Amino acid sequence: MKLLRPDGCESSVSILSTLLLLTVGVSPVVAQNKGQTLSEAEAKKDADYAVQGEYIGREDSGDADSKIGIQVVAQGAGKFIGVVYPGGLPGAGWTGEEKIPVTGVRKGDVVEFKGGKDGSKGSGTWKKGQIVYKDGDGNPGTAKKAVRSSVTMGAKAPKGAIVLFDGSTAKNFKGGRLENGLLREGVTSFRNFGDFHLHMEFQLNYSPSRRGQGRSNSGVYMQGRYEVQILDSFGLAGKHNECGGVYEIKDPDLNMCLPPLQWQTYDIDFIAARYDKAGKKTANARLTVRHNGVLVHKNIEVPRSTRASPVREGVDLGPIYIQNHGNPLHFRNIWLVEKREAGFKPVFDGKTLAGWHKNPEKIGHGTGGSWTVENGVIAGEQDPPGSGNGGILLTDKTYGDFELLIDMKPDWGVCSGLFVRSNNLGQCFQMMVDYHDNGNVGHIYGEGTGGFNTRTFDIFGKYNDKKELVALTTKPTATAPPKAFTISGNDWVSAWKVGDWNTARLRVVGSPPRITTWINGRKVNEFNGTTFPGKGYDKAGITKLLGAEGRVAVQVHGGTGWPKGAKCRWRNVYVRELN
Repeated sequence: MKLLRPDGCESSVSILSTLLLLTVGVSPVVAQNKGQTLSEAEAKKDADYAVQGEYIGREDSGDADSKIGIQVVAQGAGKFIGVVYPGGLPGAGWTGEEKIPVTGVRKGDVVEFKGGKDGSKGSGTWKKGQIVYKDGDGNPGTAKKAVRSSVTMGAKAPKGAIVLFDGSTAKNFKGGRLENGLLREGVTSFRNFGDFHLHMEFQLNYSPSRRGQGRSNSGVYMQGRYEVQILDSFGLAGKHNECGGVYEIKDPDLNMCLPPLQWQTYDIDFIAARYDKAGKKTANARLTVRHNGVLVHKNIEVPRSTRASPVREGVDLGPIYIQNHGNPLHFRNIWLVEKREAGFKPVFDGKTLAGWHKNPEKIGHGTGGSWTVENGVIAGEQDPPGSGNGGILLTDKTYGDFELLIDMKPDWGVCSGLFVRSNNLGQCFQMMVDYHDNGNVGHIYGEGTGGFNTRTFDIFGKYNDKKELVALTTKPTATAPPKAFTISGNDWVSAWKVGDWNTARLRVVGSPPRITTWINGRKVNEFNGTTFPGKGYDKAGITKLLGAEGRVAVQVHGGTGWPKGAKCRWRNVYVRELN
């Protein structure tokens, strides 16, 4: 049979149809979880398990152009299907030419295969770990079993990555279940994300008697919205609803699914959908997917959320969701590198305070406080330390509708804040950074605008024998604010990193504004300036006072509560204006 090699030249290739001869015992039914097992020891009790897998071979003549790849799929009760790939296995030499289907039935200790519908494509024998075959033209060849591993298998999380699962705990996932150091399906990350690179490793179960969507069905959903399917589609066609497919959107360019119980990898680059200030989508989400290290989708558009997605499309960040479809799977080594979305521009150059100024006249907190740049960080403290003289540091530029990213690391005991729509007097909407007992970080407060408050809990420190802060806890506020979205105290504690940098994100849209806050990807609070009925909030008065735009500012609180020598610290300040 004439085929085109990758270089375009013609070659004669032997096409397999195999007869497998295997010395094994009887084939018990795999009984775990209704014919599904994640245990290799259990699977090995089934004679068919040893037959399935991948093989690489060539003609006995040694013709380099006669290389083939074979995938043999166990179907239960001694039945098999298979595929022959001219040139080698998918992702490892297959020329893309016509695949040859094979079928097989075990008779005692022998498995007989035939190629094509009528056996005209050849026959062969498997014995002692290799296949001795003849193609349809009678050309003999030999193939040996191969066990492939992804080139990204075991990839270590780079510096700055967010490790979602390393085998030690499932605490980063809602519904997280550990099983022998592995994560089970049916989990949702507590943390939410925008653009990112995701690495994950997964293991399909062995379920030879099942078919189609009943074989290791799961999926990983970017932002809980866009599914890359997980399925035992080893040896199948490679459709949108099979492994590597974007469900109901696009088939993978190549079916790179490996046999059940072999560990596999996904490496996914995700760009979230974009929205204008009114919440209208302006650009679809995009995906680049590598399955077992091989590119199967390159920067494709995903025009909508996929079926069964738990999160609707919208401006909010979203979680990593791993679906439970009633089939057991294992997962490991899950980490993610966040990418700053396009359009965010630096507001702080990391070296100077160019583009910033202190409050130009004395305000209630003082004459401005002390602000310096230390190793790429804006550091603020009272001036002089412990004097009670504080103030604010503001951007020279004003912003209307925008999103803000900023890292913060306040010393314990300081009362600080992140101001938006601020004027030079510090009148604003403040995201509280009151990092002390009976404080709060992440909710909205009306600074100089009536003192309205959206906090639902207060934070308190836990200390060691040396009175050093080691952890945090929360208690409900004495007077709860009007009902709106807010994170629970327990979830806030799990999101905040004591003694480390924490990233805040704010979205400010409209006049009066709707303000959403996140900390480390966890949504903390939503404030709706149009409907908020809280005490001290004068919608008309504040809207007139602050208008539709203002400055971003950070605060050193005045007074005696600020510990002497303590500082608030800020870095990586970026703004994306929404037009």
